[in-house]
Amino acid sequence: MARIDVPTGPGLERERLLAMHLDVAMGMAAYAEAVYTKTSLPPRVREVARFRIARANSCPVCLNTRSPLATADGFDESTVDNVVTCDVGALDMLGELDEREQLAGDFADRFAGDHHSIDDTLMVRLQQHFSDIEIIELTALCAMTLGNGRLLTVLGVEADDEGHYLLTETAQTTP
Repeated sequence: MARIDVPTGPGLERERLLAMHLDVAMGMAAYAEAVYTKTSLPPRVREVARFRIARANSCPVCLNTRSPLATADGFDESTVDNVVTCDVGALDMLGELDEREQLAGDFADRFAGDHHSIDDTLMVRLQQHFSDIEIIELTALCAMTLGNGRLLTVLGVEADDEGHYLLTETAQTTP
């Protein structure tokens, strides 16, 4: 139950909360659309970063959200559990993640926990595996999920879906 007075009625609590300020909701939706539908990042890379941010935020809504595209690409519930429960700094131990996915997770961990630790060494490693556009997209994804997850967590919004909330996304595109 949210920590502020959210109108009762149909729909999910988070939807009713955001409907209280439509301009904010529309801005959040536009940012999310750009991050999920106008990106060149593969869905699995996005999901690793998104789940690492969700873990850092302890956001029940974010942890209950799934990417249909990543699921179709083998990002199953076992992988979700492994990514969410893996210790910070240990993603390289997860055999089901490739190097780009591990780097995205490391970047997300640092972004959420200590963004000043994103140093030149990490940026060089990222540039060896990601284009500059992909690094912008990864950073924007981390910023959006960190902020949205903290908004939901601070306001006490729970995951009130039946089953998992599915992201609205499209196949990879370049911006």
